[in-house]
Amino acid sequence: MAQLSPYRIVPVTEFRRDATKLTNWVLQSGGRVWITKHGTASCAVVPMFQCELLEKWEGRSLAEERRRLDRLYARWKAVKASEPGTDLPLPWDWEREW
Repeated sequence: MAQLSPYRIVPVTEFRRDATKLTNWVLQSGGRVWITKHGTASCAVVPMFQCELLEKWEGRSLAEERRRLDRLYARWKAVKASEPGTDLPLPWDWEREW
């Protein structure tokens, strides 16, 4: 039977205060930090190898996502810098495939 990674559950206020200590713990132990807001788990800090496994499972990579966001940001800057009335697409047209 595989051993589960250690984890800690902390409120967001404690995470804010101890972020460096908690992220170092994740790096050293391979554990996870569950961050709660009003008692409900809202997000987590996980080791990168676990995030990379999730990316493989989802069929995408962090590098691909970064390139996609960089392209969208470049288009947004072009729209912002252009004169009114140009035919450039708006950067928040998420249905459009770039």
